[in-house]
Amino acid sequence: MKIKFLLVLLVCSSTLAIAKKNICCSSNYFFPINLNCAIAAADNISVSSQTKLGKFIPLTGNIEQMKIFFNALKDSKNKIVRIGYYGDSLIHGDVITEYLREKFQSTFSGKGAGFLSIVSSDIKMKATTKHTFSDDWNSVSIVTRNPDRMPFGINGSVAVPKTGSWVKYESTNYLESTSSFEKAKLYYSHADNSSVIEYKINGRAPVKVNLHTGENVQELLIDARGNVASIEIKFISGKAPYFYCASLESGSGVYVDNFAMPGNSGASLLEIPKNVINDFNKYADFNLIVFNYGANVSSPNKGIYTLYENKMISLIEEFKKLFPRASFLLVSVGDKTMKKGAQFITNPEVPMLLETQKKITEKTKIAFWNLWEAMGGNNSMKDWVGSAPPMALKDYAHFTPVGGSRVAELLFEAIMNSYRAAN
Repeated sequence: MKIKFLLVLLVCSSTLAIAKKNICCSSNYFFPINLNCAIAAADNISVSSQTKLGKFIPLTGNIEQMKIFFNALKDSKNKIVRIGYYGDSLIHGDVITEYLREKFQSTFSGKGAGFLSIVSSDIKMKATTKHTFSDDWNSVSIVTRNPDRMPFGINGSVAVPKTGSWVKYESTNYLESTSSFEKAKLYYSHADNSSVIEYKINGRAPVKVNLHTGENVQELLIDARGNVASIEIKFISGKAPYFYCASLESGSGVYVDNFAMPGNSGASLLEIPKNVINDFNKYADFNLIVFNYGANVSSPNKGIYTLYENKMISLIEEFKKLFPRASFLLVSVGDKTMKKGAQFITNPEVPMLLETQKKITEKTKIAFWNLWEAMGGNNSMKDWVGSAPPMALKDYAHFTPVGGSRVAELLFEAIMNSYRAAN
């Protein structure tokens, strides 16, 4: 029996590329293709809070385990609370997580986008941060080949510079939560005494820094002691380190880190070296880990779901050991529809995957949120695609930022409902 994962990344990427190429602010299809277009669409995205699509669905599973996160939230005004949100193409471009971040930071304080990769494939989709970089980085990720076996960072990627390689992050007015930041934290390893970078805040004179040596992950804290609109980091000279990511923050509060990995089932997270995760935990104490996968697990063969179940159980149990001070939440697959005659109906593989995900949460004793049911259940995706403005793309599998904001709203309500019940 041949069991395989069916990767839908090529189809999804083509759909998104067409959307970005042909649809901008003048259309009612709000999938941002550039920063100006995205900001202009912001007013329209707020329409999602008025829509009747979707419904409240509470968290289920082991809610007791969520108390680790809930207790951290109580002290968010005095400490950093981190949510590591791992997912596939459903959260690519900060979709869902951008509004979940907005909800948490407006309620519990905090300001900033959190972790951002050095090199990323979603920079034309992302509106919360304008992210640019030179094209000479040697970068790999969990979803690409890694011939040199470079160690992945907490976000599943790593980049090695050449002399003069640079990356720049700029805040935008798309959402209040990411409109500025006060601190940038740069994470790297394998530098030596000759490794030098320089950074520029808000375009001012560059500041040179000698990086710390060692094979362990190091943190460089850049504190502007005031609001920052942009920071550019350039590698100047010496041995080229492994650069993992930067984090844009403003002190205490809640940070939702988007770790999008398109084309992935989630099992590949085990490729992140344990020692790297342990090093990151010294600097960034994660209080909640969210898994939002499923779009790339598709087969009429039931054996594929048993394989997926076993792999995800192994992943979650390993991550529970690696993140001992974190709660865990699995967000289910959403509705995906297919055309049958003149009708769009739920793909028959969705219920099989949904039941598998319920088994995963039962066996690992973590919390569960049923996104499929929150969307409206059977055949609901066609309504999200057909709404005005559209809340899902015409691939009938992925959300627009409008739909992503609605999902974030429903997820936030579910988490807060359990938070209030626990307190």
